[in-house]
Amino acid sequence: MAKQTDGIHGGYRGRVGNVVGYMWRGQWCVRTKPRDFHDAKTEKQLEQRALFKASVTFAGSLKEILREGLHLPALKMHKTECNYFLMINKGCFAMSDEELMVDYEHLRVSEGPVAPVAFSVVSDQCSVFSEATQDGRVSQLNTKHLTLNTITIAFEKNPEHRNCNSSDKVYVAALCPARGEALLSLPVYRRTKSITVEIPEAWSGEEVQLYGFVQDNAGRCSESVYIGEWSADQGLRSACGDGLDAADAVEGGADDAAGVAGALTAGVEAGELGMLQGVAVAGDAHRRRRAALDG
Repeated sequence: MAKQTDGIHGGYRGRVGNVVGYMWRGQWCVRTKPRDFHDAKTEKQLEQRALFKASVTFAGSLKEILREGLHLPALKMHKTECNYFLMINKGCFAMSDEELMVDYEHLRVSEGPVAPVAFSVVSDQCSVFSEATQDGRVSQLNTKHLTLNTITIAFEKNPEHRNCNSSDKVYVAALCPARGEALLSLPVYRRTKSITVEIPEAWSGEEVQLYGFVQDNAGRCSESVYIGEWSADQGLRSACGDGLDAADAVEGGADDAAGVAGALTAGVEAGELGMLQGVAVAGDAHRRRRAALDG
């Protein structure tokens, strides 16, 4: 039975006799039903069907992300965001032992003409260490987030020196393949230079793939950037290099290197850890907690 969508003059879905109605790329079409259908079910056919099914399921878990990152290019091609995602990423999927293998490094979750940002520094829940010189100045400080599943990522707002707006929104997308789940962070402005992502506690112990992209006020996006792979046990293996040098991350003096670690452990708010400047340890505990600046 066929169902009409727009009255007698509109298109329809379903079968009328041997004629099948359907929509293709935004256009209503009809075709005749084949008289017979021969399904050879060869090994290659079955493998391709399994790959298609697994890829569609994977794309379906990214709907929230793709709605922001691929909406306009998908609309232009008269496709859904998921179908467009599969089209531009078909080279990233393969089957091995009935399991979907994904090339996460080359996967794209957004597309567009907007100038990107360069993600450079990643802070997570791992240890804090510092080295002090003889004059008491901190020569090296590696800041890590205090919350178990909170990650702060700093970025350079316009590395390619293209025309851009400081009010463009920066997003980070997190994928947890083992659980078949994904999330999109709350956006921050390009001018803030850092973004914080809250990873669900249920993802602890699982590998999480991180991507970043920019969206302007018209809804256009940049090409997505693969940030790296993160897990609660191992921290983040970044694809963006070693990040900022210690000299760029810390300015000012510290009387006691252990006091810096103590100040951080005392409780720096998650949203304020991007780049630290002038951490003073001589004050009281409240001053030390509020010494982190958001760059």
